[in-house]
Amino acid sequence: MNTFVSYLLAALVVVSATSGAAQAAQSQLPATQRDVQAVPKTVRPLAPQEALTQCLMKSTSADDKRVLVKWVFAVIAQHPDISSMTQIDTAQRSAIDREAAKVFEQLLADQCAGPLRTAMKQSGTDAIGKSFQALGTSAATDMLQNPQVVTSGASLMKHLDMQRILLALIAP
Repeated sequence: MNTFVSYLLAALVVVSATSGAAQAAQSQLPATQRDVQAVPKTVRPLAPQEALTQCLMKSTSADDKRVLVKWVFAVIAQHPDISSMTQIDTAQRSAIDREAAKVFEQLLADQCAGPLRTAMKQSGTDAIGKSFQALGTSAATDMLQNPQVVTSGASLMKHLDMQRILLALIAP
């Protein structure tokens, strides 16, 4: 469980950095482009990627998200820097893969087939990747809100030298 919490905390950092970069990029746009993107979705039709993302989000249950987070964790756990901290045996790995495949198949072949086809025709695999990235971010965010995860993440504070960090903030 501790390794899982560590992964989720790392995911939070990545998610935070990614959303910060997206906000920074948005603020770099000329005012006219920002205003166009700020138009409510009811006024303009959804772009194919947005429609696919919305479909994936709407169609994925809390249980589906847990399956996807476990799958991502099992994949990342294969990295040499992490593999010694986890123990996922072949049977567990296979079960996780089967569960995730079932979720992906249900989303792509059944629930979101129409938006998937449209996004693929208009934007190729890039739109699909971005839509699943949004789904993954949503799933990781849900997991990071678990009280046990929040408590574990907060334990980092006892190891930080806040005085040093504050000095770095006010240094010229």
